Amino acid sequence: MFLVGCDSDKLTIRVGEDLITPCYFYSQYEPQLISVLWERLGPRRLVHQYHISGSLLDQQDAAYRKRTQMFENEIAEGNVSLRLNNISLLDTGTYRVNVSATSGKSYKDITIKVGAIGHSPRFYSFVTKRNHSVLICESVGWYPAPSVTWQNWRGRNITKYWQTHEMDSRDGMVRVRSAMEFPTGSNGSYTCSIWNPLLHQGTFSNYTLPTLGHGPYIQSRVTGGGRSVLTCQSAGWYPTPEVSWHDDLGHTMTKFLQTELTDGTDGSVSVKSTLKLEAGSNGNYTCSIWNPVLKQGLDHRFTVLTSRYKEIRSHWYAVGAIISAAIFAVAAVIKAKSFIRPIKKERKSTGHSAYSAAE
Repeated sequence: MFLVGCDSDKLTIRVGEDLITPCYFYSQYEPQLISVLWERLGPRRLVHQYHISGSLLDQQDAAYRKRTQMFENEIAEGNVSLRLNNISLLDTGTYRVNVSATSGKSYKDITIKVGAIGHSPRFYSFVTKRNHSVLICESVGWYPAPSVTWQNWRGRNITKYWQTHEMDSRDGMVRVRSAMEFPTGSNGSYTCSIWNPLLHQGTFSNYTLPTLGHGPYIQSRVTGGGRSVLTCQSAGWYPTPEVSWHDDLGHTMTKFLQTELTDGTDGSVSVKSTLKLEAGSNGNYTCSIWNPVLKQGLDHRFTVLTSRYKEIRSHWYAVGAIISAAIFAVAAVIKAKSFIRPIKKERKSTGHSAYSAAE
C-alpha cells in the first residue's frame, strides 16, 4: 500500500508567477530511505532530486537551477510538493514526481500550462485617402493568441467590423493588432478588449476618435447699458479644443472672455464661449475653435452694429412720443365734445321757453 497523488493533474499559471505543485504520498508502513525525483518528460530532464536527508542538484537541468525547492522538513510526513519560481513559457509541459521508499514506490504525472497577459492596449489612428478614420488597437506579450472585441460608447458589440493580425515574438509571446475603419464624420468613444482564453483574464482600453464639432454658431444680445454680448456654441469635439476670438484686424480678444467646456456621454466635448464688448464696439468678430490633434478647426463671424441699435432705439422713442401725444390730443377732443354737448342742449331749451312767453 504505497500511493502518490496530487491535488490536480492539470495546473495553469501565468508567466512570472511562482508555482507550487501540491503532491503527497501515502504509505501503509513507516517509510524509510525516502527518495523523490522530479523530472520533466519528453525529453526527460532532471528538475529536482531529494534523497534521504537532502537535495541532490548536481545533475539538475540548467533551465531549473536556483529555481526549485522542496519542503524537506515535511517530506517524511508525505509532502513531496515542488516549488518552481518565476515561471516562463518554456516551463510548459508534463512533469512526473517519482517517490521511492523501503515500503514501496509510485509516481504521478502533472501537466503544466503557462499563459501570459499582455500590456494594456495602445491606440494609433490615421485618416485614409477616402477621409475615413482608422483606429488600431495593439498589445504585446500574450500567450496563447488572445481574442479581441470592440464596443462603441453605447456598449454595442461591433467586433464584426474589425480585422485582427497576430504575430509571434522571439520570446514566443504573441503580439495582436486589430484595426477598425470608420466612415467620415464618425465620433465617440470605443473600447478594445483583449482576452486570454487559457487564463480567463484580459485587459481593455478606451479611445475617443479625434473629431471636429458642429457649427459653431453665435448668438448676440444687448444689455441695458448698450454692451453687446456674443455667445459662441459648438458640440461634438475631441479632444478638448482651443477657443479664441478675433476682431477685424486679427487681434485676439481676451478681455471679458469666458469659456465653458462640457463632457458629453459619448466622450465628446461641447464648447460655450461668451465675449462681452464695450458699448459702441462695432465691427466683425470671429469665434474660432481648433482641434490640436487633427490640426483643423471651424469658425464663425458675426457683425455687431451697436450705433444702428441706438438709432433704432431713438427712432422708436420718438415714434412712441408722437403716438402718445396723438392719443392725448384725441382724448382731449373727445372730452371737450362731451362737455360742450350738454351746454348747447341747455341753451337750446332755454331759448325756446323765452320765445313762448314773449309771444
